[in-house]
Amino acid sequence: MSLLSDLSAVLGVSLAHMLAGDLAPNAFVGGNMKKSKFYVCPVCGNVTVCTGNAAVSCCGRTLTACTPRKAEPSERLHVEPIETEWYVTSDHPMTKDNYISFVAFLTGGQLQLVKQYPEWNLQVRLPRQGHGMLLWYAADIGLLYQLL
Repeated sequence: MSLLSDLSAVLGVSLAHMLAGDLAPNAFVGGNMKKSKFYVCPVCGNVTVCTGNAAVSCCGRTLTACTPRKAEPSERLHVEPIETEWYVTSDHPMTKDNYISFVAFLTGGQLQLVKQYPEWNLQVRLPRQGHGMLLWYAADIGLLYQLL
């Protein structure tokens, strides 16, 4: 039993997957960035993005992928085109305990993620690259999206 931890490190697999006998690789998932999965740690706020299925953990916890939901009109971010960029703002409170953690813009082949900080107003500039999906995350509302 004392060697299991070292064995999992040598093999490059998690101890849980090794004990379960679940060492099969994930199937290839196409390259559409709009299908990316976002994992957010509830303890430290760490954000992980995966383009396919993955086992993700942080702060000793196994994370599940956030399920994005379409924002209601009252929840949507304010987006206005300025020259070659999207200027993104929000009315969401940006308090220490309740703030938009990140904003991401996804197109078929690209992802741009901008991390936000508590108590800073949300003001993000993103390059306009045609149509895409604007996603954002806050602990009180989860992962939301709107199409641009």
